[in-house]
Amino acid sequence: MIKQTVGAVGTALMLTPFGMPLVAHGVAGLLVGTVGLNLLNGVINDVKGAGDLLQQEMGKPSDRQQDEEPEEL
Repeated sequence: MIKQTVGAVGTALMLTPFGMPLVAHGVAGLLVGTVGLNLLNGVINDVKGAGDLLQQEMGKPSDRQQDEEPEEL
């Protein structure tokens, strides 16, 4: 009985002038939102990768710093 009621309400909603635009815009909104989140995720990962690379470079002693250190005998 619940299955029939849900089916009847869903069909009535889909066939009304209000139902179809709601569904169409909802699907389009999901697609646009998904694409936007994927692009944002890519940008964030690129920025994090650049930050990690910068930290690695900052942690390494440069050639000039190694030349200035006295050698142990």
